[in-house]
Amino acid sequence: MLRKLRSKLPKRSPAEVFDSYVSSVPRLQNAVDAIGGWSYAFPPECGVSAGELEAHDDARIRWAIDCFGSLEGRSALELAPGEASHSFLLESAGARVDAIEPSRAGFIRCLIAKEVMRLSRTRFWLGDLEGFLRETDKTYDLVVACDALRRFADPLAGVALLARRADAVFIHSQIVQEDAAARAQSAGAATLTRRNLIETLHKAGFSDIREAENGHSSALSIFARK
Repeated sequence: MLRKLRSKLPKRSPAEVFDSYVSSVPRLQNAVDAIGGWSYAFPPECGVSAGELEAHDDARIRWAIDCFGSLEGRSALELAPGEASHSFLLESAGARVDAIEPSRAGFIRCLIAKEVMRLSRTRFWLGDLEGFLRETDKTYDLVVACDALRRFADPLAGVALLARRADAVFIHSQIVQEDAAARAQSAGAATLTRRNLIETLHKAGFSDIREAENGHSSALSIFARK
């Protein structure tokens, strides 16, 4: 009910939100309400209301962690964390996380989520994904790119870049079928298909490539290790 009521409230500009004061007593819900547009729910133990999707228990990320093995003390790079739900899962599994978010609003939500979920081994950075992957010399034990390849002008070039940063990667992405890809490529558009994604991973040196069952053909979840 509270979510429905909040959705009907008039939207405020960022300036109106951050140049105003809060009259209620300090509580985590105030921070969540300071910026709208939440898609994901927080774990029930946090005691706050946000979005509706329960990405803090995402089976895709749990599958990736199972494929990798213990993350205790390991380093992970997360691309486009959005609202930090997957960051929560990675840190809960023991990882130290660097999370790069290209959206200003997404970055602010991540900072709020960090406080709400009490993340202590995750650091969020605001910036361009491709620029970071090209310029950093840091390597990680695992790279997580869940719905992040759409942020790249050329998703296959993005795969090649993230492959340089770790010996293990998890990728979840929307894909197109081969016939549609052929038409798009003839028009000069970069496309991502199951075949060219797996070929790109092989070329980057990944030999152990596992594919999760998604139940539909428009998306693909892949774990790969060199």
